[in-house]
Amino acid sequence: MDYLPILLLILGLLIIVFDMMVAAFITPIGMAFAALGLLLALNIDFNVAFIISLIVAVVSYQLFARFIRKETKDIGKPKYTFELKGKRGKVREIKEDEVWVELEGEIWLSKPLNEVKEGDEVVVVDTNGIKLIVRKLD
Repeated sequence: MDYLPILLLILGLLIIVFDMMVAAFITPIGMAFAALGLLLALNIDFNVAFIISLIVAVVSYQLFARFIRKETKDIGKPKYTFELKGKRGKVREIKEDEVWVELEGEIWLSKPLNEVKEGDEVVVVDTNGIKLIVRKLD
């Protein structure tokens, strides 16, 4: 019994499952391996099966790319950090030189511009990477 078709099919399915867990956009590769394994299991000539699996990869790439583009239409825009300017939050915890602020249900590391204590309301004036620059509300 030839194990190559079964191994290719299993490899393709594992790649697809792996892509679901890490979102690496390798599903078209998994689809190509699965198609190649399935076609070889059906005793299709390798050259024909290979060409069909390449076509499957291209078609699945086009389909998934359109789906992903719809779901992630804000990629490339300054989504999180720049939209946070002007938002209000509350100081949740102060540890040594770290100030943790709760903002819209998420906890952010921040750098206050003035003296703050736990429970103070703050406003985001800027960002530095993923750190918020905040000042205490009067």
